[in-house]
Amino acid sequence: MLHENPLMTNIDVDNWRNLQQLVLESSREKRRIIVIHERGEIIKFVHSQKNEITKSVDRVNDAAKVAEQIYNDNFANTDFVLVIDRRSVEDFFAKVQNSWKADEDLDVYVHRMFASLDDYPEGIVTFPGSARNNLGLQWRLGAKYEDIDEAIKRFIPAESSLIFGIFDDNVLWASLVLGFNADKKINNITTADPSELDQSGNWKVQSKRMIEWVNKKYPKCSVGIFTTLKEARQILKSDDKLKLILQFKKEGKLLVEPIPEVLIPFF
Repeated sequence: MLHENPLMTNIDVDNWRNLQQLVLESSREKRRIIVIHERGEIIKFVHSQKNEITKSVDRVNDAAKVAEQIYNDNFANTDFVLVIDRRSVEDFFAKVQNSWKADEDLDVYVHRMFASLDDYPEGIVTFPGSARNNLGLQWRLGAKYEDIDEAIKRFIPAESSLIFGIFDDNVLWASLVLGFNADKKINNITTADPSELDQSGNWKVQSKRMIEWVNKKYPKCSVGIFTTLKEARQILKSDDKLKLILQFKKEGKLLVEPIPEVLIPFF
């Protein structure tokens, strides 16, 4: 899905930052208690925001139980607890780094990295939830990695571009342009450039100009998805995202243009 060496240039800082805030959830932004131990002996016990901690454990014999207990003792100022065995972390990073292959898709490597956390059920533990679903960057798309990969293979034409645009009060707030090569791998990642766009008119008028802009600078746009910040947030929070997407499209609150013929039956 993601080329091993994708081109990332001409990215608008505001568009990129806003998009990340909308669709990505970072463990670094969460209030977390970190416990590092070696053979059960605790060598570090801290809060990410230096908040006061209720410490009712002085040794790690069962990491899962310890993580749950610490969380329950401190739930008012903590989003999750991370309990790690120093040796397990060292082994994890060595394993992940040694598995890297220069010619493999970048997302395959990243996906394997997070999946490898499952190999340390006693050594890398979080509560509530699993380490695989808590640590690093997690997206809020409500779709599995495998589902997105399959959707790209089915619906995105080779050697084309896809653009997302999100507007706030008819001002472009976030955007993403993805370019796909002949193998349908993402080889170009960027945003729209507001300095090159006519931002007059409502968001639907501006969306059409964005498509024209993409067609001039990158491979022809095969899919364009545009909406407002309000609707985007509702979609991401919804348990039935497809239903809401179809509803917003019908109500004129979401624009899908252009659209490949293979996708027309879904809309």
